[in-house]
Amino acid sequence: MIRVALPCIQFSVKEREMVNEHGFMSFPQFLDNHFISSGKPQIKWLEKQLKKYGCGLVQFAIAPDFQYEEMRRFKKEYPHINWIFPLHSIKEDFSDFEWVGMPYDKPRRDYDLQTFLKITEGKKRWFLGVWENIDPHVLFLFDGFDTTIPETYSGKYGKIWLDWGKNRDVSDLGLPTIEIFEFNVISFKIFLLKLFREKPSASNLQSFIVAEVVGE
Repeated sequence: MIRVALPCIQFSVKEREMVNEHGFMSFPQFLDNHFISSGKPQIKWLEKQLKKYGCGLVQFAIAPDFQYEEMRRFKKEYPHINWIFPLHSIKEDFSDFEWVGMPYDKPRRDYDLQTFLKITEGKKRWFLGVWENIDPHVLFLFDGFDTTIPETYSGKYGKIWLDWGKNRDVSDLGLPTIEIFEFNVISFKIFLLKLFREKPSASNLQSFIVAEVVGE
């Protein structure tokens, strides 16, 4: 099964337990470096969390974007963590990383999906910051991804997430945000279980890839 993270450092303990109960990773199992939110990787914050949780609680972490010496220092100091190399350019050297991440936002990379699949052959692929403006079957091409879909719809929009691209405004019902969040997490889990039942067999995956990347 694909590895999935629902990252949010502001989650309460109850929310993290909720996420973990349904098979997803959250903080601190998955550490983001906040490159998207702050415009640069927060190396000091990452160091602090690794010192606190790096003894075995962290499973995946996004290496600091463009900070190549820091990437490899962290990787050397915490070799048991699955470090994801955030690939922005095909010119970057990710050869010593097992996991390579493709940013969801096209402006943050100088390559398309087809190129990514070609240059990462033999690597494990992570889809960084997934949102709904894609065909969800593209997830078949990755070994893991992170998304804020359940949390954004509950906390920011006050909506229940029903299915890919389908949601409902329930602000008039007076439901606590935590209940909406729990509904969204469960709904997202059910969606993924149904989706991956459709995943092509290994023998048919190549033809699926060819069809799926056309027009990306």
